[in-house]
Amino acid sequence: VSLGFFVDIVGRIQTIVNEAETEANPFTPPKQPLYSPVDPPMNVKLFFPAMTGNNLLTAEDQTIFKSADLVNRAKQILQKLQEGPHSNAMFPSMPKDTKVQDLFISEQGIAFIDFSDAISVNHPGGVLNEMATVYSVVNSLAYNLSEIKQVKILIGGIEKETLAGHCLLLLPFDMDLTISDVMPREERTAALGENLGTKP
Repeated sequence: VSLGFFVDIVGRIQTIVNEAETEANPFTPPKQPLYSPVDPPMNVKLFFPAMTGNNLLTAEDQTIFKSADLVNRAKQILQKLQEGPHSNAMFPSMPKDTKVQDLFISEQGIAFIDFSDAISVNHPGGVLNEMATVYSVVNSLAYNLSEIKQVKILIGGIEKETLAGHCLLLLPFDMDLTISDVMPREERTAALGENLGTKP
């Protein structure tokens, strides 16, 4: 049943990609905006490759708008990742010309993201570089949007074995904060409680 569900999702994404390729201009703006003027701002932590230090990723605080549509919030986060960090102490996590072709979030909380081929073709490769790209996406989505439990990455509308030769993409990814400078929420809450002299 799970395999059938996954095949159906992949087929749906492939159909959308094929339809986009037949359009005269595949880079036209989305028909619907990702947020409305009345949506309140929402602070998020975006994870980018760290230039220095012991962590693979470091977080940068940015702002999106709290759309009622979960997919639109996720797309805003991915858009911010594509734009890159504001700080000079971090590297961009997305290769040049990378685009999000489609995004679907299942009832089980798995975000299926279909990236353009550029995320693979333009990637410098290497185990750590590929991990940084993957977990930049996974952590940024899962940390800020509790509804997203896992992230599955597709490239060019299909399932690829690796990102650029090293990092396996066959299974969905869970959030991993151990490679970042961000403490898990439950640990942070406990630490704050101890600092205030109260029980978490």
